[in-house]
Amino acid sequence: MRNLAYYGLGIGFVLMGAALFALTLRKPEAPKTATPTKTQLREQAALAEENRKLRLAAAGIAGFGALFFVLTLF
Repeated sequence: MRNLAYYGLGIGFVLMGAALFALTLRKPEAPKTATPTKTQLREQAALAEENRKLRLAAAGIAGFGALFFVLTLF
């Protein structure tokens, strides 16, 4: 019964990591004008940086969950 709890925790962390990664897949809005303004360029750069950080966090969380799951096998 104790292993079941650790399996659940491992799967939960893997799913949380997958959900965070899914949040980074949203596409930025297309600029309304032919040439984007400085504000729009800054916003796109900030979104790209945020996505990079979220993907790293998602990988860490999913890795922690996989580690939890694998440790219950031994």
